[in-house]
This record gives sequence, C-alpha cells and structure tokens, in this order.
Amino acid sequence: MKEVCVIGAGIVGASVAYHLSRLPNVRVTIVDAGYPGAGVTEAGTGWVTARGTADEGYRNLRLHGMEEHLRLAELFPSTPWLTVGGTLLTEDADGDFDGTVAESREHGMPVEVLSAAQVNAQLEPNVVFERPDLRVAHFTSEFSVIGSLLTRILFESATESGAIGHIGSRVIGLGQLSGGRHRVTLDDGTWIDADAVVNAAGASADQVAGLYGIPMPMRPQPGIGVLVKVNGQPLGRMITVEGLAIKPEIDGVIRLRSLLGWKSDVGAASRDSSFTGGMERNEFVDHVVGQFERVLPGSAPIRSVVTRVGIRPFPADGLPRVGEVAAVPGYYDAVMHSGGVLAPLIGRLLAYEIATGEQSELLAAYRPGRFLETESSLTAGDAAGTTL
Repeated sequence: MKEVCVIGAGIVGASVAYHLSRLPNVRVTIVDAGYPGAGVTEAGTGWVTARGTADEGYRNLRLHGMEEHLRLAELFPSTPWLTVGGTLLTEDADGDFDGTVAESREHGMPVEVLSAAQVNAQLEPNVVFERPDLRVAHFTSEFSVIGSLLTRILFESATESGAIGHIGSRVIGLGQLSGGRHRVTLDDGTWIDADAVVNAAGASADQVAGLYGIPMPMRPQPGIGVLVKVNGQPLGRMITVEGLAIKPEIDGVIRLRSLLGWKSDVGAASRDSSFTGGMERNEFVDHVVGQFERVLPGSAPIRSVVTRVGIRPFPADGLPRVGEVAAVPGYYDAVMHSGGVLAPLIGRLLAYEIATGEQSELLAAYRPGRFLETESSLTAGDAAGTTL
C-alpha cells in the first residue's frame, strides 16, 4: 500500500487526491489549513480556455485540459459545476479583436463572429449591447466551471473512496525518515507519515517547498471576484464585455470579474491601487455592479453582494510546475495559476506518475527541475531540521 499526502485542498490538490483514490493500493491523505475549494479556487473566474498564450506547448496542454474536463464530467451523474455552450467576447472588450479571432481559428479553436442582434436572437436575449451591429465572438468550444463546487465534489468523492481529509490543519514541517518516507508535521503537533508528498498548496506552495529547502520562485498575483444573486438565470454562458467578465453559476448567482487590476505583480502583503483600479473597496464594488446592471438590466433586484479575493500562484515563468523534485524522492510539486483549466488533467497524470513512476510527455516541459539548476546538489537533509 502506497501512502500519499496531498498538501492543499484547492482544485488541483482535490483532483490529485481524487485520481489517486481511484487507483489500487494507494491510500490518500489530504491536508488543508482552510476548507476544500477555499482560497484562489473560490475567488477564480472559472473560465476554461486555451486562448491567451503564445506558447504552443502550453496551448496544447490547455486544450488537453479542456478535453479532460469533459471526460471527467462523464463520470458523474450530474455536473452542476459545468456550463457549456461556449463563451462570448465583444469587440470593445478586446484591443485586438480581429487578431484574437484569427489566432483562435489558426490554432483550431472554433469561433464564430456574430452581431449583437444575432446574439440576442440566438443565444442571449437578455443582454443589452451598446449597438445592434457590435461584433461578438462566440468561442463555441469554451466553457466555464464553478471551481469551488467541482473541488468539493472531487474531495467528497475521494473521501468516499477511502481518502482521509484533515481540514483546518496547517503544515509546519516536512522531513524525510529513514527508508525515504516523509513526515508531514501539522500546527497542532500531530504528524502524518507517507511514501509521497504532493505540494498543491497554491499561493503558499513556496512556503511548503521551503520546508525542504527547495527554491520555488513565484510571481503572486491578486484577483478579486464579485458575486451577486439575481432572480432566475438571465445568462446562459460567460460573456466578456468592455471592462467586465460576467459568468453565470447556479441558483441565480452571477460571478463578476472587473478587468480593472486584472493582473498585478504585487504580492498579497503589498497590494497597490491597481488591485481595484485605484478605487476604495466598496466604491469598486458599486462600479462593478453598475457595469453589470447596464449589461443585464432585467436582473434587478440584485442581492447578496460578496467579494472573493485570491492570490493566483504564478510560478516565476508563468507556466505550471509539476512533478517530482529529483533531489527529494517522493516529493512532488503541483503548482500553477491555471488550475481551473488544468486541474482534472494534471490530477490524473500526476496521480498515475506517483503510483507507477511513469511520466507523461505532456508534462515534460513543466518539471520543477527547470528552476533548480543546482538540483543535483540538493538533498532533503541539507535544509536544517528536515531530516528526522
């Protein structure tokens, strides 16, 4: 029996745990300081796309990730976390609308360009556009997910298959035991011993890696989502208009992501004015809700305004960091900012690698070793206090 401890119960950690729990002779433990699907998973937009990258290999990985989402959905009797039917982008929301459409077609991502009037007639009758001839791109193969809901379902499925979850426990120590096993020490003084450890701690992943003296350069980026509740379900799919992304969820909940402060290189401890476009926090919320009301005026009255903030865990080069650190056998990274797109795929591939030792070629370019030029000189015992 191989024992694996997954640190982090966000969408990536929950997917790794879920896929491990489905394999024979594997016992899974999941540890998280919060609750399943909290943190950046709960704050994330949940837009599943392969657009937005010039890296061909990464685009291909994301396309595989999109396919994996749909395969995963087939394993469940209902999929309330998934909204299919494509996504929409208005031409005034993109400074290079024609280039975006052309690039999508070039790379085999289907898109049709409609007028706003056609969108109202065929797809979204409740959306108010600036003018009827406004061009709107319909990316027909894209979709959206409710990351926190998918995470909870994967976590619950893992525990139903025998995984053990330790929620509300923070990892404060990692060490190798004789024989190569790992000891994970928690903040309440208890510990977990395992044959393998997966670092899926999101924005805290660099701190977890640091417990083994493993460098993990990061570019954390804060993001904020605004959740509102409306009557009925006035929107059928995610739409991005000028300055605002709007995504329907369930039970009348709409997730709003302002494009103000969409990206920032400022870490969690030192956010600057770009986080809310220079606005006071409540003023920013009023601004975002006002934008939404102009796009879907029939949604009033709007209730239950809540904001969710998360720190997106960007590895230093912006690409995923996945796989075993050779100098610390049995320690694996699973860290990326695009967990909403890649989690089902990464979870399946990494689980199989941990259980069998077989590595997927899809992950070859994303191994931790690219950051560890001196990896061969590292050992788990080099960091003070890590050898037990």
